[in-house]
Amino acid sequence: LLYLLLYLLLYLLLYLLLYLLLHLLLYLLLYLLLHLMLYLLLYLLLYLLLHLLLYLLLYLLLYLLLYLLLYLLLYLLLYLLLYVLLYLLLYLLLHLLLYLLLYLLLY
Repeated sequence: LLYLLLYLLLYLLLYLLLYLLLHLLLYLLLYLLLHLMLYLLLYLLLYLLLHLLLYLLLYLLLYLLLYLLLYLLLYLLLYLLLYVLLYLLLYLLLHLLLYLLLYLLLY
C-alpha cells in the first residue's frame, strides 16, 4: 500500500511537472508570437510611412518641376514679346528715317 501511494505521488508530481512545463512552453510561445507580431506591425508601419514619404517627395518634385516649366515658358513668351516689340520699333524707326530722308531729298 505504501509503495502504491509512493508511485501515485510520483506519478502526480510527474504529471504536475509536465503540466507546468507545457504551460511554460505555451506562454513562451505566446510571448514570442506577440513580440513577433508587434515587430511585424512596426515594420509594416515603417514601410508604409516610408512609402508615403517617398510619394510625397515625388509629388513635390513633380509640382516644382511643373512650376519651373511654367515659369520658363512665361519668361520665354516675355522675351519673345520683347523681341517682337523691339523688331517693330526698329522697323518703324527705319521707315521714319527713310521718310525723313526722302522728305529732305525732295524739298
